[in-house]
Amino acid sequence: GGWTDRIIGRISDTIMAFPLFVLAMGIVAALGNTVTNIVIATAIINFPLYVRVARSEAQVRRQAGFVQAARLTGNSEWRILLTQILPNIMPIMMVQMSLTMGYAILNAAGLSFIGLGVRPPTAEWGIMVAEGATYIISGEWWIALFPGLSLMFAVFCFNLLGDGLRDIVDPQRRT
Repeated sequence: GGWTDRIIGRISDTIMAFPLFVLAMGIVAALGNTVTNIVIATAIINFPLYVRVARSEAQVRRQAGFVQAARLTGNSEWRILLTQILPNIMPIMMVQMSLTMGYAILNAAGLSFIGLGVRPPTAEWGIMVAEGATYIISGEWWIALFPGLSLMFAVFCFNLLGDGLRDIVDPQRRT
């Protein structure tokens, strides 16, 4: 870790200092409520999570024997990073992505629920739950229930996917 590592670490720490959903609300409120801006806000608030996992895995891999062997054969640091370290941390990053995908879905739905997400008539679970919530009092509870169940099921499936990927990728969990 040189100066680049320190700068990225400080940016990550700054982002993590804010409540992430509130930060996403501020980003979407400032940029506008389009799908692209919701994706940008979600990427910004998830950035520190990915950076920390990638950094810690890269630090572990830098000390591995195959990286030392690549250094001894005269490979540059960039070549070692691209051919040795990056392919070895990608499976872990894929697991991290699938585990945080559920959070990203909830973030987008939450923004739409409070009115900062995409606008109707765009079909989005947060909008459907928000519109259905007004009918709960009149006894039409299913209008909010089924989009909420779909949201819950999608998040649950991404968590199962991440758990399964972790079982496949983690050599200590293999039997």
